Amino acid sequence: MDAGKLNDRITIKRLTRVSDNFGGYNSTLADVKTAWCDLKEKSGEIEMENGKRQHSIVVEIIMRKKTADEISVGDIFVVEGQTQKYRINDMYESDLKYYVKIKATKTD
Repeated sequence: MDAGKLNDRITIKRLTRVSDNFGGYNSTLADVKTAWCDLKEKSGEIEMENGKRQHSIVVEIIMRKKTADEISVGDIFVVEGQTQKYRINDMYESDLKYYVKIKATKTD
């Protein structure tokens, strides 16, 4: 893997609880980390879900292992300059030394 291919910037977000100042809590997305990665769209299909047509996009990102150590399955990321959110479904170390592959799905 050539480090020059890490040309997509993403922001990792995690669901956190925040006090609402009335004794309760609200859930919000908080920024965890901003990182460089190589993002590739792997598949996209249109499915019927609950009587609605849903466009499902699966992406794969490759990033440095030390950067990915703070990321967990279930986190959400946003590509810089876009508004689409992707939920991380799977993380595994690839054959490439010092890199991690992450699979994610576009959320609505």
